[in-house]
Amino acid sequence: MKLTIEVINDRLKKALIGVRVEARGDRLSLRATLPPKPGSNKIKPYQQYLALGIYANPAGLQRAEAEAKIVGGLLARGEFDWSRYFIDEQEKGIGEWAEWIEKLRSDYFAQKGDTPNAQFTWKNDYEAAFKNLKGEVAISSLIAAATNTTANSRSRKRTCEKLQILAELVGIKVDLKPYIGNYGNAQTKPRQIPTDDEIIQVRSLFENSPSWLWAYSVMANYGLRDHEIFFCEISPIAPHVCHVIEGKTGERLCYPLHPEWAARWQLWEIKKPNCTGKMYRDYGQRVSRTFDRKNVPFNAYDLRHAYAIRGSVRHKVPVATMAAWMGHSPNVHWATYNRWISEVEHAKVFEDLQSRSV
Repeated sequence: MKLTIEVINDRLKKALIGVRVEARGDRLSLRATLPPKPGSNKIKPYQQYLALGIYANPAGLQRAEAEAKIVGGLLARGEFDWSRYFIDEQEKGIGEWAEWIEKLRSDYFAQKGDTPNAQFTWKNDYEAAFKNLKGEVAISSLIAAATNTTANSRSRKRTCEKLQILAELVGIKVDLKPYIGNYGNAQTKPRQIPTDDEIIQVRSLFENSPSWLWAYSVMANYGLRDHEIFFCEISPIAPHVCHVIEGKTGERLCYPLHPEWAARWQLWEIKKPNCTGKMYRDYGQRVSRTFDRKNVPFNAYDLRHAYAIRGSVRHKVPVATMAAWMGHSPNVHWATYNRWISEVEHAKVFEDLQSRSV
């Protein structure tokens, strides 16, 4: 019988040895429920890798099986000691970056599909982050790749996030968050969020174009991203829920704020602009150009910000619910949208508190 990892693990399982052999790159590791490493903040044993630094060839497989039995025996007697394996344990024998980047790439397209949008995101976000990773896997090269970008920039933040994903796939422990710096929403350009009255007034700029009038109204009433108006359906039955079929964050349902706008403007009568594009950003660019041509005094995304604030402040929709309607996480909602709440909105919240206390 040919010696394979599957054969070894089957033998180990039948022998009731709670250790498995796994290939990581071109090297072999053990995986088992092990005690926390020295200096760890964990107090109970948990599943961990144990790098052996040996190649995944026939001789290496024999040695890995023997080592698995030794580790299993030490664990059974309560005599396992990490010091025996602490020679660059995280990095030793894991392989080269190119192998792991290709594995992540395969997994990414298997999940996202090989679409123009997925290809664009991989090239501009992931591939750009990994361009400086060469040779053997090492934590030092991860940090070097992260710090090779401009400090406190969007590029640094995006690079660190993608490198962290790769590190987790490889199975090495490194925290790249400290290298992100202070980049965040505080550095973004201030927005002039339109009021409800301004939204209604600006709507008149689109009256000679029914399809763009519908598109503008949908973005205003449902807080859709610019490209999502081309991939949505709206129920003719109250409360006229909007079904986003696809988009940047996938499928979701969102509700009208204000409901009377949906009824008055009959938004369920779909009149999508006649636009085509290979990627979502192509649709977004068409929206931006139309807003510019119509001399709209704010950006299309400002309608999304207005929707977020309207839901949180006026209608007091819970943050988790509001975030779900908008297709992002509660953390994003707090960090990106609620920071634009104006002094007027704060005053209205205070007045409401005062009226309830009387």
